Amino acid sequence: MKVLRAIGRFFARIGRWIRDTAWIQPLLIVAVIFVIVFSIPYITVWVKSWYSGDEDVAYYQKFELSLDGAEDGKSEVDDLFNYLYGKENGDVTEAQQNKYGDKFFLTFVQEDCSGCESAYYGFNYLQNNWNKAGYEIKDGGSFKLFTIFVDTMDDDDKYNLFQKYIYNSYDELFETTAGTYTESWYYLIYEDSMADELANLESEDTFSSPTTFLIDFTSDAPFYSNEFGVSEVLFNYDGTVSGGASESTPQAKATTLRDAWNHEGDFSQEGYRNK
Repeated sequence: MKVLRAIGRFFARIGRWIRDTAWIQPLLIVAVIFVIVFSIPYITVWVKSWYSGDEDVAYYQKFELSLDGAEDGKSEVDDLFNYLYGKENGDVTEAQQNKYGDKFFLTFVQEDCSGCESAYYGFNYLQNNWNKAGYEIKDGGSFKLFTIFVDTMDDDDKYNLFQKYIYNSYDELFETTAGTYTESWYYLIYEDSMADELANLESEDTFSSPTTFLIDFTSDAPFYSNEFGVSEVLFNYDGTVSGGASESTPQAKATTLRDAWNHEGDFSQEGYRNK
């Protein structure tokens, strides 16, 4: 205790000396300013390290369906696909219906994927401006997104869980989509750039990311929607701007996602005729 009191008295004397010595105060203020200025670059690096440039991964993880238990067919991803397989026949649980609903985006992503990062900006912008001016949603539904990381490995880092357990268990959905979506307006407009990517859905070895499905079981789903609810398909796409031009800004990508949800613009017969 004596040592602590001695230390306290020492700092108290220094404080009184600074307080009573007028010339030292401006010097201290200048010193503090210099310390702050010269520390800014280091503070910036420190703050950036919190995010490590993976904003897209962190965003997708908020909507991620886990592959834990995929070996036994008991993962969250299995639950989703069981829902998609059973929905048409009403073979779904109340819990599944409440969780997934009748309409949502389903995006297959992975880490270190430039296309996934680009798509993230569109999703993020659309979510933040959902049903606001310029991004009106015709059915009034809520923004809903689920993500699956297709690069997830097993605990021993030997097997890709998506390829080994998910794709091979639900390959009918992917193969059917590769066939039915060739009838869509969007595909007919962009067939030259989409043909190979759509065909790649037919094999776990060629399945790529980002791949986005719009699942739509509502009465407004287009005629080419298949029995699994897949009504629109997007890969690494450019966004849509006024006049039908394309660019890769978040706003333009959000516009494309909005049009997909609404089945309008390039995702409509009118859009096809105007191209």
